[in-house]
Amino acid sequence: MNTEKKFMLISIRDNKLKVKVDQYNPENNDAFQNTYMNDAPIHEELGLAMQNLLFHVEQLTHSKIPGLYVDGFYRQPSGNSEIINIYAGLRTDTTCPINLAVRVNTGKDTYEWLERLMDDLSFCEREALLYITEGKRFESDSFINIQAN
Repeated sequence: MNTEKKFMLISIRDNKLKVKVDQYNPENNDAFQNTYMNDAPIHEELGLAMQNLLFHVEQLTHSKIPGLYVDGFYRQPSGNSEIINIYAGLRTDTTCPINLAVRVNTGKDTYEWLERLMDDLSFCEREALLYITEGKRFESDSFINIQAN
């Protein structure tokens, strides 16, 4: 089965990955959406890929906020283009004093870094795909759970 995949959401919360992928199979004209969640901690490489999107948050908000962390992005179809939402926050152990979203409409906005944004999104998608297709995990293939008495 040769399906076309389009990432709609990549989200990292509590160091865990959630991905939504729209898939289309042209052989039988079937479209569906899969959600993938990984309970294991994300690998450092995915976290770094997501942090590449921080550049775009800074460009679109015209500000730099120390400690800001990109949580994910969502692609929303909009006619012949799409709206890309990037979510970021400043989190502590107990609070989230800053939580924001920036938005780019690929068909209407004249964002000068659009090509770089698309490359950065593709990099995040390639990293996330490793979790789905190859079972990538945080630096090991097995985990030991120790239960306290």
